[in-house]
Amino acid sequence: MGQGGQRYDAIKHIDYLIDTIRDASSVPFSDKCSIERTETINSLQILKNNLPGAVAQSNDIVARAQDIISTARDKNKKIIDDANRMYAMKVNDHEITRGAREEAAKIIANAEEQAEELRKNAHLYVKQLLEGVNEMLGESLTKIQTNLKEIDTTIDGE
Repeated sequence: MGQGGQRYDAIKHIDYLIDTIRDASSVPFSDKCSIERTETINSLQILKNNLPGAVAQSNDIVARAQDIISTARDKNKKIIDDANRMYAMKVNDHEITRGAREEAAKIIANAEEQAEELRKNAHLYVKQLLEGVNEMLGESLTKIQTNLKEIDTTIDGE
């Protein structure tokens, strides 16, 4: 902290020194200037004394910023990893569902084929039974007609 409880700003102090040197009186016919030695030395001493604190403070700020960036990167990576995992699960679920539907369709088609075959076989069996009954009835009818003729012959012959 600087004077009066204000935060010391090293950059502003360096700007002040630059302005002081820039505004200093020039020495004729040279690039040199005349500055007040005591005031400039005192100002540089203040800068020197405060600079380690300002550097430490800026290092702390940079370290905190790096921590925040690192945490943000970690969170971003976790979010992306979670999203990829969820996507893979959804794709897998979709593949499983599609596979299950295909398998169900095959099972249903197979069951329908078996049901159709059973229906045909049942019809054939019933047809055979009816043909057998028809043949038996035909034979029985022939026997009945023969018996009726014999009875008629016997009745007429008496």
